Amino acid sequence: MSDSLSIGDILVSNLIVTSQRGSLNLTRSFVSASIYESIFTPGVVCDITVLDTQDIIGNLRLLGDETCTFTFKSPNLKEANFTFSLYEIGDQQQLESQRAKTYVLKCVSEEAMYAKTNYVQKSYDDLCSNMIKDVCDQYLFTKKRIEVEETRGNQNVLIPHKSPFDAIKMIRARSVSTQENRSSSYVFFESRENESQILRFCTIESRFATEPVKSFKQSGAININSLSNEQDNNILAFSIPQQLSSIDRIAFGGPRRVTTFNFTTWKFETKDVQTSDANFKDGGKGTDVSSGFINRYFNARIPPQALIPIDVSQRALTHIPESTADFQAYIAQILQNSLKIRVPGDTQLTAGVTINCTLPNRSGTTNNMQEDPLMSGKFLISRIHHRIGMLQEKPRYTCIIEALKGRFEEGL
Repeated sequence: MSDSLSIGDILVSNLIVTSQRGSLNLTRSFVSASIYESIFTPGVVCDITVLDTQDIIGNLRLLGDETCTFTFKSPNLKEANFTFSLYEIGDQQQLESQRAKTYVLKCVSEEAMYAKTNYVQKSYDDLCSNMIKDVCDQYLFTKKRIEVEETRGNQNVLIPHKSPFDAIKMIRARSVSTQENRSSSYVFFESRENESQILRFCTIESRFATEPVKSFKQSGAININSLSNEQDNNILAFSIPQQLSSIDRIAFGGPRRVTTFNFTTWKFETKDVQTSDANFKDGGKGTDVSSGFINRYFNARIPPQALIPIDVSQRALTHIPESTADFQAYIAQILQNSLKIRVPGDTQLTAGVTINCTLPNRSGTTNNMQEDPLMSGKFLISRIHHRIGMLQEKPRYTCIIEALKGRFEEGL
């Protein structure tokens, strides 16, 4: 722990706006910031509020072609380095003295700006994982490291004049993992690793397989300071947006019928696939599908069906039919339990990493509180808001986290 930084503190070491007309160091003008990351979106969004007492921003003549470099540290002494494109200056406010004003620098990942001006019109005969690398290099012009989970089987894909992000979405929907991640639940997003930005194309299962970066808990005691005793792992607040969704489980889980139509032979082939949550990595250890639920809802004479056309005379085997049932069942599974927490800020927290959470079991008795077996365990950060408040706020730096978990910790 740093001698100068306590829980919830922040040290902004670099805030520089750069263009062909020069650079502007706004580190001393920093007021507050919000950074938003998600495994479901390909870029990061950032709003930075700065105080301008000499109209230095106006003198630089910002025109929208600038980059913004933002670096800060939390008490763990690990830096978070971001390079954004500046796309808008908003919420300008004059202070009472009329001698200063505040701006909000609205920033986004550089790749998001390139995605607005470049289009992919190309035919591929390759692995989907290689297609992703090509789109990132040739159309998004990224300088970030790209981490790709390899896919299975060459595919013939024609991308008809789509934006790079739409092209990636199209490729992602056809991707089948070569690893033991049966769901093939691919996502493309920006994250951080070793203090630097990184683009990931991987399955959600592969992220659940990673070791947790931190463990959080919420004390069951009443009227205590959640930041006392230098504990940076306290959950300051939490809510449970969803715990159980039988509709999703019935609609996408259990037995699935996969029907293929072969354009070469003009024949239908049908196969019933029995899915199981035990085949997936989702943060839980057991199962939360009771025998009563299975007997009541998973014994349909004709299960839900997916129809997939194939043309082996013109296209290579895609392996999509055999992965479809597991993909649908897995998405239904991870939607069962979600958690939203607010914790002291920590730069090692980013989208796509796992954390451990321990919530107390609420009870009206005076006995020692036990761990909630349903909403405790390993969670995957799906969305995170790094909120850096104004100087007088305590704690100044917090993280608002949305996390996913499929099965309960103990199971049935």
